[in-house]
Amino acid sequence: MAFGTLSGQSSDWPQWRGPTSNGHVAKGDPLPAKLDDSPKVIWRIEAGLGHSAPVTQGNLLAVSEEQGDAEVLRLLDKRTGRELWKKPYGQTYADDGFGAGPRCAPLFDGDRIYVQTCRGKLSCLSVKDGSILWDVDYQKKFKVKWIKNKSQNEGAASRRGYSGTPLVDGGHLICQVGGAPGTGVVCFDKLTGNVIWKSQDDLASFASPLITTLAGKRQFVTLATEKILSVDIEKGELLWSQPVPTLYFRNVVTPIAAGNSVITASHSEGMLCMGGSGSAGEAVRKWKDAKLKINLATPVVVGDSLYSFAEKDRFICVDTTTGKVNWEERGFGKFYASTLTDGKQMLVLGQMGELILLNPNPREYEELDRMQVCGKTWSFPAYAGGQLFVRDKNSLQCIQLTGE
Repeated sequence: MAFGTLSGQSSDWPQWRGPTSNGHVAKGDPLPAKLDDSPKVIWRIEAGLGHSAPVTQGNLLAVSEEQGDAEVLRLLDKRTGRELWKKPYGQTYADDGFGAGPRCAPLFDGDRIYVQTCRGKLSCLSVKDGSILWDVDYQKKFKVKWIKNKSQNEGAASRRGYSGTPLVDGGHLICQVGGAPGTGVVCFDKLTGNVIWKSQDDLASFASPLITTLAGKRQFVTLATEKILSVDIEKGELLWSQPVPTLYFRNVVTPIAAGNSVITASHSEGMLCMGGSGSAGEAVRKWKDAKLKINLATPVVVGDSLYSFAEKDRFICVDTTTGKVNWEERGFGKFYASTLTDGKQMLVLGQMGELILLNPNPREYEELDRMQVCGKTWSFPAYAGGQLFVRDKNSLQCIQLTGE
């Protein structure tokens, strides 16, 4: 197969939560108006253990999984599921509580793809053949203390495995590391792996970061183990922070942008909104609701409303400007669901593999359709070209939702 489609297409899903990492599909790649009685499966292949989300670029699809004693990246032909190459990129990791296998989604960036192991090894691979162009081990380079006793209330990623996916910004690759003092967030040259800047002392949580513009300044926002914090994207200087303490340091939810605000949530502190203040990138607490608790699922924003799976089997709609709950609906499972949207329709994949089509209506819950598509899953699906790529415990499959 020719590797001619490396720079990306309009319908790509190249990173965690889509082309702009906010749960929105690519423009011009609409979600379906209805679901079939049963899924139209284009292909299905076996997949190893892991919760890592699949990602796509052009005619390529990448997925990380456990094979033997290694975390392995597989590159597939997106059209057929045929394997093009596979590459071990780090030692595997077993977790009796949350399962084995990689958690971080791969990250496509043109002719390179980035992967991060549960144990904190970051690698840059060639899309052409899987060769490793550079790598860095957080435990060795940044003195990350790996915590073997999982019951200890200490650390997070260094106790139960790295789950947050890094982000590319221009020539930089920015990661939540959480090692020796001053390496809470580390910015690498994406081509060489050289360190551009280091910032903060915070330990790494399970959450993925956000790059957004707040109060007139582009910034890197991440939910660390005990706070949400923001650093200047060019120099790494701290712009603002706010405490978000939680039992066992289990902060998981990716912060989301909502206008001139950033919203995050935890399973113990509830939901918090930080609003941009002034013009120097600062932010202050705008509202907080301790009852709006989310454990793992990251919300999406449509207009002035936030939609998300929350605790106690609820799917919620929240006004982003006030924190007021517009509505809540039961029947979405007990632990996790993935939510994606095109701004007009919304798909929610529950942890038991049921796909639910909603109208994102801030006034009332409006369900359009349901369809069982896979087994139990905590992996965020990819959506590209009208096709949904879903992963469960045993398989990865391509399901046609729109078009032929």
